Amino acid sequence: MAIALDHRPVRRAAGAGTLSHLVRELFERIVSAWQRYRVERELESMPFDLRKDIGFRSSNKTTR
Repeated sequence: MAIALDHRPVRRAAGAGTLSHLVRELFERIVSAWQRYRVERELESMPFDLRKDIGFRSSNKTTR
């Protein structure tokens, strides 16, 4: 499973408690979560060799 981290600074406005701001923030979070989900699915669907070529580590397959 691939994990894509995205950090965006939180913007606080003077009227941060308004309903329109809360709805917009909720919508932005939903869109961001959906985009992260799509990126993770695209990365996981790539062949192992291609993921290795772009920098993903190979899984540790050593058994004891």
